[in-house]
Amino acid sequence: MSGNQFRIIAGSYEHNILCLSVNLSLPTPVFTPIFHFQAHTLSVKCLDISKRYLVSGSNDEHIRIYDLQKRKELGTLLAHQGSITTLRFSNSAKEKQEEGSEIKPSASKWLLSASEDNKIIIWRVRDWENFGVLKGHTARINDLDIHPSNRIAVSVSEDHSIRLWNLMTVKKAAVLKLRGYPQNAQFVRWLGDDGQFFAAALLNKVLIYKTSTAKVQSEIDLGRLSIMHMEAKRFDGKEYIVIGLSNGRVNFYDTKPLFEEDAKDFEPEFDLLGHTNRVKDFKFYTNEYGTYLVTIGSDGKVIVWDLKTKEQLAVYDAGERLNCLALCDEATEKYETIKKRESESAEIDNQSEVESDIEGLKEAMFGKAQKKSKKNKRRKKNKKVSVQVD
Repeated sequence: MSGNQFRIIAGSYEHNILCLSVNLSLPTPVFTPIFHFQAHTLSVKCLDISKRYLVSGSNDEHIRIYDLQKRKELGTLLAHQGSITTLRFSNSAKEKQEEGSEIKPSASKWLLSASEDNKIIIWRVRDWENFGVLKGHTARINDLDIHPSNRIAVSVSEDHSIRLWNLMTVKKAAVLKLRGYPQNAQFVRWLGDDGQFFAAALLNKVLIYKTSTAKVQSEIDLGRLSIMHMEAKRFDGKEYIVIGLSNGRVNFYDTKPLFEEDAKDFEPEFDLLGHTNRVKDFKFYTNEYGTYLVTIGSDGKVIVWDLKTKEQLAVYDAGERLNCLALCDEATEKYETIKKRESESAEIDNQSEVESDIEGLKEAMFGKAQKKSKKNKRRKKNKKVSVQVD
């Protein structure tokens, strides 16, 4: 697929997932709707993408898995007893496809899901097995992020704590109490080279922690404004903490001054205003043409920004209350797979016949039987997880 194009996938309060292709190569950028369907029985709360896989989480407690390349649903993960609050694929490894070719990211190995049931579940993406459960939080988990090494995760909760997890041993590594701060943390992101720092966003403050000391290095105070979303992004030779606010603005803070001890009175290097009210989510997309920001708001708008010029390139009115966002390459869906959809629809209908047989279901979903060791058999016997195909 040639040209400056990528895909925008958004989830809404109206239970829907919609996908748009945006073409920035044209004199006037064009949005092309790709699909729009009811994915859940309640609001869609979170999305994430790894290569061809899209996952969605909802207030209905379900995690649904989709194959974007074949444009079909693979199944549903049922292990949480509460609304799904966060879905996060592990960081993709870099691999060389062929000798002399460029290094490209491979598919993620793990998916982490967090919920109002206080648990984080680690799913193995290869076969969607429940690999382990991280227990320790005593209230709803609001957000989590995976360290660049894929060895540690950090999570924030309504229990007024920040927890670090060892993903190698599937055990807690540290617990940080938010002493001196009356608010709970809503978002968390790793910062710096190899995760030397991390940022935890409260209602109207961002705390910068140094990983080695687990102490607050500096703070960003937003005053009366509420933080609606937070990301970390490196572009133009700098790393930024990017904050979406309740007044429709997106603020960009250079992280370098934030890493200095006792630094104060931070101002954004620049900000963008496009929404009339809350910025619900935003994500970044980088290709050979530049780095782009896509924001969604409670006003139903999808806005694409060029971070080089700091200008809006395109605006789409979805007519729904958008809640969460994910981006992927235009080439994720290959043309040759589109022609096979009718036969694949029949395949989905056939899969419903094996819903009562979990192993048979996995064989139908993934094309081969799963090898089972005695240890895996015991784990599956004791595991409370249901994988279903609609």
